[in-house]
Amino acid sequence: MRSILFVFALLTSSSALAAEDCRALYQEHVKTDLALSYEEFDQTDGKGFRVLAARECEKEAADLIEEYIRATKSTKSSLRWHIAQLRATAGDTPEAIRYAKSVLAETEDFSKSPLRWNDYVLATIAFLEHDKPALVLHRDKVAEAREAYFGNELNLKLLDSLVKYFDRDYKYATSHIGQ
Repeated sequence: MRSILFVFALLTSSSALAAEDCRALYQEHVKTDLALSYEEFDQTDGKGFRVLAARECEKEAADLIEEYIRATKSTKSSLRWHIAQLRATAGDTPEAIRYAKSVLAETEDFSKSPLRWNDYVLATIAFLEHDKPALVLHRDKVAEAREAYFGNELNLKLLDSLVKYFDRDYKYATSHIGQ
């Protein structure tokens, strides 16, 4: 019994240490990253929010993006989409859904852009809302267009993982793509 309690105490203190490390990393990056260009902050590996996300500090990475949006007044939807993904990964489903809904395109013209963006987002929302029929419906629409645009093929891999691991959480499903 004592060994079980020791392991529990070790895991709990390890988790608390990780959270403390994430808070410290956030504080460090909020001082410097708000001055980065959008491309550096959002689109460059090893920079901006991606540093925190790579360290599994999803909550703090999303917090950093929110602070970046406030500081720069950016209206880039990719920033909000990354918040949605990070909040979902961190288990904050209501905020993930709220941010995901904010990136839906008012209209889509597939003759100009064959990316099935709204179906990809709506499938993700359906997963988060535990609505498997809607998830499969939107996944299938992305699958129909997979050859029209490489982004559909990439997004389909993630959506297939959401279907396969429907009874798991978002973090698990997205970390087991193709497995």
